Order: sequence, then structure tokens, then C-alpha cells
Amino acid sequence: MSSAASRADRAEPRAASERRLTVTLSDDIVPLSGNHNLLVAFQFGASPPSTQHAAIVNPGLESIDGGDIYECWWYDGEVNVTTCDDVRIAQCEDYAVAILQRPDSAPEDFRQTTYDAYHDLLRAVQETEHRHLIKIWNYFAGINDGDDDREKYRQFSIGRADVFEELGILDETVPTGTAVGSVRDSGLSIIALISKHGLYAAENPRQVSAFKYPRQYGPRSPKFSRGGCVSIGNHSLFLLSGTAAIIGHESVHPYDVSLQTSETLENLDQLCKAISGLRSEGPALVLDKECVLRVYLRDPGDRVFVAAQLQELLGITESNAVFLHADICRRELMVEVDGVRVLS
Repeated sequence: MSSAASRADRAEPRAASERRLTVTLSDDIVPLSGNHNLLVAFQFGASPPSTQHAAIVNPGLESIDGGDIYECWWYDGEVNVTTCDDVRIAQCEDYAVAILQRPDSAPEDFRQTTYDAYHDLLRAVQETEHRHLIKIWNYFAGINDGDDDREKYRQFSIGRADVFEELGILDETVPTGTAVGSVRDSGLSIIALISKHGLYAAENPRQVSAFKYPRQYGPRSPKFSRGGCVSIGNHSLFLLSGTAAIIGHESVHPYDVSLQTSETLENLDQLCKAISGLRSEGPALVLDKECVLRVYLRDPGDRVFVAAQLQELLGITESNAVFLHADICRRELMVEVDGVRVLS
């Protein structure tokens, strides 16, 4: 691995009681303080980034509200950015983020494209001090292209599962995840959050675990956990995988954004309770103004209704939710939500 940017690694690691991760949404990249350094910034929008930094990734998604939105992950401590071939890695004491972006391919070639990307990404991860996969975001255009098992998302799931199997990553230890279709053709983007600290994974009691889906959803089941928690010193990081209106393993209320939003929020509530049960002490996880959510909508016209529901039921506003025009992994699903919250 070769150094590409950022601060030197000469300082002594900060004590756990002094470290802190903060996630923000804003229209620019502005450090919270002189001690905060950028671990990763997700840029939603088509403009050139407001600043040049190797930890900025644009996965090809547009904010429905227009303009550019940045979801920034700030770390109160040293962050170093390196490269391993075409994988960019930002690494701090507690976490690392690996970013891989490659050209797209047709559905019939996407299994191999995914396999190669995951193989190279996880090989780069093995070069870091961090060994635990915590969350993987996947974005690519045309997610619903192709029929039956030839669908691009199903081919993606096969390629990912093949790599996990080769590396001995068991279903019960897979990270949280999101796979969403970008409406702008900007290639394949895979962003992996990893840590020295293990993920305590949680499943939603209303849903069949994705890795246990029956054959009707493809030759290989999707490999992700529904949610989880990482506890580090003075904070815990809670992660929600992409969540939609699925009960058991079946989509409910096809194409009905109103009813799907209600079911999605109920799934998120149940998932938060399951994740909270992983902690022996401390406050429960709730979705409120302290969390950061990505709301993926197949139809941008649904933004007003869904935003109103989020504000009425959870108190969530544009200050901590970004509404993105995106295709969901199942054609009949209109809305999906994932999110993060840091709790002391």
C-alpha cells in the first residue's frame, strides 16, 4: 500500500475516552473542529466536490431537493489516507473506510464485475489493521435490468456471495449492507466500513434474514445483516441496513408508497429494538433528530409525503435526512431507508 494523502501517523493513539465519531449532513465539507478529520464523505449530487480529498466518494445518486449534499463522517483524531491499487483507504485508530469505484457492465457480465471488485476490495482491507467488516454500501445503475436470475441485482448477489464463501465469511457474520440502484450511470461504487472492533449484528423479528431468503429471490441469497452495533470506548455506532416494506421475505403493498412507508417505519422500529437489545446498558436506539438517514425513493414525487411521515412520526427533518432518487433492489418497492446513529 502506498501513501496518498493526509496526516502523518506519528502521534500516539488517543485514549478511547477521548475519541469520537460524528456523522453530519450539510451542503459543504466543514470540519467540526481542528481535531476532527474526514474519514469519508458521501457526495450526493453531480457537481465537482467542493474540495479535493481522497475520502470523498460520489456514488452517482442525486438529492431530490437539488444541489449537493454531503454525508460526512468525522473522526476526532488522526486519519491517514492510502491506496492499494485502485482502492482508496482512509484509516484512523478505530475505523477504516475502503472505497472502490469501477466502470459498469451489462447484466450478463455483472456477476464477474462484482466478484472482481469484492475480491480486490477485501484484499485491500486485509492490508489494514482493521479486520471486521461493519457496513458495505453498494451503488450501481440498472439494478433491475434483466429478467429472472439474469437480473443485475441477482448477478451482483451471486458475485458477492462467491467472494464471501471463498474468504470463509459465514452468513451469521456478514456485515450490515445497502444495495441501491443509482439513476445516473456512474459505474459501480462499493464503500466498506471496517473496524478493529467487532460488529454485534441484529436481525429484524418481522423479517427473514436476507441470507436465508428462499430460492425464488435468486441462486445466491443477499449477504448482509439487517443492523448492528459497534461499541468503542465512549461511543457506540449503530447501523441500519437498507430497510423496505418486506415482511418475512415477501414485499408487501406493491407500488403503494403510502402503505410501504408505514411498513418500512415499523420495520425500522423493530430493528432499533433488536439492536438496542445487543447492549447490556446505555440508552436505547431510537430514530430521532440525532440520527442521519438516507431515504431512497423510486419516484421523486413521493418525497413530500414520505418526508411528512418521517417528521410526524420520528421528528426527522431535512437537517438529518437526505432524500435520494434511486431504484430499489425489487421492482415493486418504492422506498428504502438506511441510517446511522452515534450514541455515547
